[in-house]
Amino acid sequence: MSRYARDAVCLPMRPGLHQKVSKHLFSRLGRFAHNPSPRDLLSRHIRLSHAQRTDAPLVDEDHHEPGGLHADETAVNDLDLLFDPELFMQDMLPPALFDFDADCPFNDDQTHLQSPGSNDFPRFSSRLPDLVDAERSPNSDVDHSGAFADLTGILPWSFSEPAYEGFCLEVESYSAVFPGNWQVPSRNALSRNLESYFRCFQENLPFLHSATFSVAKTDVELLLAAAALGAQNRFETSCSCCLYFMAKAIFEEKTRRQGLELSTGLLSGRNHPMLERRDGLGKIQTLILLITYASWAGEDALPDALSMGGQLSMLVRQHQFSESDVPADVDGRLMDAAAKEQAWCEWVSAEERRRTLLAAFVLLSLHNIAYDTPPQLFNHEICVFLPSCMEPWKATDAAHWHRSNPPSQRLFRQALQSLFDGVVSPLSSFADYVLIHGLLQQISIANRDAKGKSIQPDAVKAFENALHTWQSSWELTHESTLDPLSEKGPLGLNATALLRLAYIRLSSHSAPCRALLSRDIRNLVIEKAHTERSPRVDRAVLHAAHALSIPYRAFSEQPRMCLIA
Repeated sequence: MSRYARDAVCLPMRPGLHQKVSKHLFSRLGRFAHNPSPRDLLSRHIRLSHAQRTDAPLVDEDHHEPGGLHADETAVNDLDLLFDPELFMQDMLPPALFDFDADCPFNDDQTHLQSPGSNDFPRFSSRLPDLVDAERSPNSDVDHSGAFADLTGILPWSFSEPAYEGFCLEVESYSAVFPGNWQVPSRNALSRNLESYFRCFQENLPFLHSATFSVAKTDVELLLAAAALGAQNRFETSCSCCLYFMAKAIFEEKTRRQGLELSTGLLSGRNHPMLERRDGLGKIQTLILLITYASWAGEDALPDALSMGGQLSMLVRQHQFSESDVPADVDGRLMDAAAKEQAWCEWVSAEERRRTLLAAFVLLSLHNIAYDTPPQLFNHEICVFLPSCMEPWKATDAAHWHRSNPPSQRLFRQALQSLFDGVVSPLSSFADYVLIHGLLQQISIANRDAKGKSIQPDAVKAFENALHTWQSSWELTHESTLDPLSEKGPLGLNATALLRLAYIRLSSHSAPCRALLSRDIRNLVIEKAHTERSPRVDRAVLHAAHALSIPYRAFSEQPRMCLIA
């Protein structure tokens, strides 16, 4: 395809633009596709768009356009009809090319190629116009409410009309605490950014259960925080910043009101234990999202992330960082459909709770690793079971969950101790990720206790054995992979990066550097310039080189990664 044809496909013409199109460009445009004339292209468009209509002739072959300048103007005026974006998408790009979520449980009647006027929101959500514009389209009289209502139960980021109206009303009720120039995100923008969160960022820290997630039953501040991360992932900086500050303002205002209500109850002599536990898990999830955004949004937002870390650890302790019950083995063969549904719902509730608490531990551990903050949650405080594998977690219904046969789970502290005992056992990728954070915390504490000196050789040997056992366990885990685009998720790759870091910290007895808080790499290099050479330092340098090779190989050998965002 020539350059002119490619530009014509990528830039659909708007009304009135044909008056500015030069005849030279139009004559060059007619060279592609075996040099068809504009009239031929128009006939092809009408024939493809109205192939099912036989009540009238498509083109009057006996009709001839007048020649000369008027013919050129007529052809240019008709040029708008040639640029139907959905028609070009169907002719040139197969729908499967955009189906990034092969596991999404669409119905069979929704997977066929649809007509240009149909609602393709699940498949082409990132390529469709705004929903407001869609309502003004010529086909707006067609009722798609039934299909959209069905998809709302499948896609966690879909908003029904009543759900979006309720969202807007609740957000506007907090307008007094919002920063200036705020506005409620449109329904399409909110869905698009939530989709980006669930499809991309959620895989790095999966603690929200997408199959049972409902926007109508979720706090608006959590929705805004998740949408802010989704917009950040799409490089929509201004939009993500606005969503973040709106979510943060609502969260702080709700916290202030609940604190005032609790104080009033205490002063009046009434005990309100339920106030302390109200929406505890939802508040923790919202804080995790807010801290995650602020941690990587830039230097100005980083103090927010560090200050909210203490609040997160306090909420986790209030929510009892322990397992309330032991997960029981469930035999689906002896249960009816209602019992299976009940067992699945109970398992999802317990699994989401432990994943949320462990996600808080992981996030605060990353702060300790990157910014040398004191550990906010210690290993000995974690009394929950490790996360399950991804297959039961991603099950969309009770039947799928029972078929996945979720294995028995282990307590975090028992699994961490087994690494020092040399016991190798396969776990989930999320469990491996949590355990390597636990090992890094113990190495960090050992470095602090050494007060600038090398860790004792016996302790180094014990840590090396534990890291070797962890690596053997990682290799036995079915979900482990170094492919960042694998369907198994990125947690396996992220865990290996922390393994390299653990070896570096252990071999060079180097603690985290507070220079990272200022994002000044020059001062960081100057501080580490006088490190003495030793075999262990050489090993740390080797691990650092291997760690740097991972992202280089990922982006050089798999350039398609750049297209995911």
